[in-house]
Parts: sequence; structure tokens; C-alpha cells
Amino acid sequence: MKQSYTIDQLLGASFSCNCGREHSTCFSRMILEEDALTKLPALLAELERRHPYLICDTHTYDACGRQVCEILYAAGITYTITILESPAVGDLPADEEAFGRVCMAFPKDSDLVISIGSGTINDLGRYLSYITGLEFILVLTAPSMDGCVSGVAPLIQNHIKITFPAHAPLAMVGDLKILSQAPMKMLSAGVGDILGKYNCLTDWKLSAIVNGEYYCETIEQIMRSAIDKTMAAAQTLRQRRPEDIRTLTEGLVLSGMAMDFAGSSRPASGAEHHLSHFFEMMFLFDGIPAVLHGTKVGIGTVMALRLYNELAKMEKPDFEKLRNSVSARPDQAAWETEMKRVYREGAPMIIDLERKAKRNSPENLLRRLSAIEAHWEEIRALAQAAPRAEEIAQVLESLGAPTRPEQVGVDPTYIADGILYAKELRDRYTILQLLWDIDRLEEMKDM
Repeated sequence: MKQSYTIDQLLGASFSCNCGREHSTCFSRMILEEDALTKLPALLAELERRHPYLICDTHTYDACGRQVCEILYAAGITYTITILESPAVGDLPADEEAFGRVCMAFPKDSDLVISIGSGTINDLGRYLSYITGLEFILVLTAPSMDGCVSGVAPLIQNHIKITFPAHAPLAMVGDLKILSQAPMKMLSAGVGDILGKYNCLTDWKLSAIVNGEYYCETIEQIMRSAIDKTMAAAQTLRQRRPEDIRTLTEGLVLSGMAMDFAGSSRPASGAEHHLSHFFEMMFLFDGIPAVLHGTKVGIGTVMALRLYNELAKMEKPDFEKLRNSVSARPDQAAWETEMKRVYREGAPMIIDLERKAKRNSPENLLRRLSAIEAHWEEIRALAQAAPRAEEIAQVLESLGAPTRPEQVGVDPTYIADGILYAKELRDRYTILQLLWDIDRLEEMKDM
């Protein structure tokens, strides 16, 4: 039976689950209300912290960073602040340069990290928290992505998006008046990031069927609660009502807590995120301004769900023919040549990942083909239960969000390459890998 979860039920939770694992999160405090920033001094006093290190960019400093500084100064709290320059066009990437600047300004006497932002600034702060061993607080400026309270940080290293271990915040502070004033593109990005869970939960279950991967129904239900909250808020989000902003923010927080319980981003990241990361890399290679993470995830979600919608209509493949044709697939040398074309300077990391994971090896392919054949009807039923891509596109379009990669400047060649090769970014089974397994991915590249 479907169960709905609330944040209050899960704050600081630690419990034994029916899946056989222990789930826990250190995230235990959320102040989400009007004038929430005024409670920062009391929160720091409760934590016995007196010398925080503040991280923001020029946009988030204007949004509320200046106000945070004034509140801390009035309370007699000394702080150091790094303000990263926001690009004139596009969004600040969470890469080596940005993290290097944050580290170079880090004072040795700091006893707390405070990120003032949402996506990039949050990721930089929580990774700094992890490597320094300090605790971490997030002052949220926009409900634009679901990683606000998760324990991982997706950062760009050598042009590759890599998920690093990080600290989930001890507390999140969000002023509803400030959050309600966030640009509409950031609000719609938050919706896009959550709608991606329709696909990633399906991917996760798919991998459980094909590979026997660990799967937790409790975490799935937490994610479903996040989706339900977000879908409710999306209907009237353009009105910027505080109650809708709260609902969207709570949905994003629930998703982040689910990742914390799982100990990875698996419940919240599937093919839609791989496509998002792939396009982000292409933007970096070509010097194209960055696009918000949730915006790209929304686009990737529509693309991935179209693939599931096609899978739902497929007849059972000729598995004997597939097994007999395994030797005709491109060999490792040909595949590496293609990776060098597509991933350019990022290719060595992609090639190294495959050498370790061996996902595309004949042995692993044959093993998966046997599992897919044995569970074909279950897999097709899973695909049939996925939402229609057009339904998700309509929700995003109602918020003025793009739903196709070309709308954010993705070259048509990259769209095809994304369908074919975004799966190489992670050792994670998704609809992209399954379609490759049954030799149907090539025909999908021009959808």
C-alpha cells in the first residue's frame, strides 16, 4: 500500500528497514518560513559555532547573502566570505576552478561551512565540508534542485561530471519570501529535477530485475512522496504562493533525504541525469554557457521516458539471434576510438571506467540477455507503467521550461551521441543500457 512521507517523520531519522539495511541521515533541522534568516544566530549558538566560512556567488549574495552578513555582524559573529563571480551568461559551473577559489580563501580558524545558494554553491560547500571535516549549513536561495540536503556532490573534474562523497547539511534555512522571488527558470528547474524521478525509479527497478541490484521500496515511497508534492505545487507555481514554494522545497528536500538513506544518488539519478551530464560536458567542451541542472534533467526525463514508451510497445526480441550476434558488436578498440571522438579530453576517464566495470563485455552482455529474456514480460510491464513523455513535457511547458535539447542550444549531433553514449558516464544500469543490450539503441538516436 502506498505510503506518504513527511519531512518531520524523517529529520535525523535512523531506522532498520524491511529491505534489510539500516537507513540514517544527519540532516535534522529545517527552518523554512518567512524571515528564517533572523534565526541564524540562534542556530549557530545552539551548534556552538562562532567563525563560519560563507560561500556564495554574486547572484546569491544579492538574493540574501548580504542580509546574512548583516545579521551575523549584528549578532557579533565573525565570519569570512567568498563571493564567486557569476558569469554574465549562463550559470556558474561546479568545477575545479570554482572549488579551487573556495579552498584558497578558506581560513584555518573556521568552525562551520555555510553555503548561500542552491545548486553549484551548495555542492561546493558540502564537498568542502567533507574534506575539512567541518559541519555544514545550507542557506537556500532557490528551490531549483533536489541535492540540497543529500550526502553527495556532483562536481566537474577534467570535464567529467563525477559524484563525490560529501556532507549532508546539519540544517537548512530557507526564507519563503526570498525563495518566492527566485527566477521562474530556477523554480521550473526544481520541478524538472523532481519529475526526473519518474524515470530514475523505473531505471532502478529495471536494474533490480536484470542485475539483482539492491532496491528499497521504502526509499521508493519517499521518492514518490517527493514527486506527489512537486506535482501538486506545479499546478499553481507561477503564482509564487508561499504554500506552493514550501511544497516544492519540501519535495526537493525529501528527494535529497532519500539519497542520504540509500547512501548514493541511485534513487534520484538515472538515464535522465546521464543525458543531462552529457549535455553539460558538451557545453563545457564548446564554451557554451551552462544551463541549470534541473532544466537539463527535465529535458533528459522527456527523452528517457520516450524510450520507455517505445519499449512498452516492443515485441519480445529474438534472443537467440541476439546471442549469436554478440561477436559482431564493435570491439574494445573500435569503442575506444568512438569514446575519444565523443568525450575528447574526458575520454580517458570513460575508458578507464569501462575497463573496471566491463559493462559492454561479451560475457556481461550474455549474462544480461539471459536475465532480460527470462523477465521480458516484467520489464515490458514496468515500461508500460511509466508516464507518457508528453504528459511530463506538458507540465514543464506550463512553467515555461524547455522540453527538447535543441531549445537550450544542444547541437543535433550531441543529441544522437547522448542517446548512444551517455550510458558510458556511470556504472549504472538504465533504459539506455537495456536498449543497447537488445540492439535497439541505434534506431532511437534520432527520436
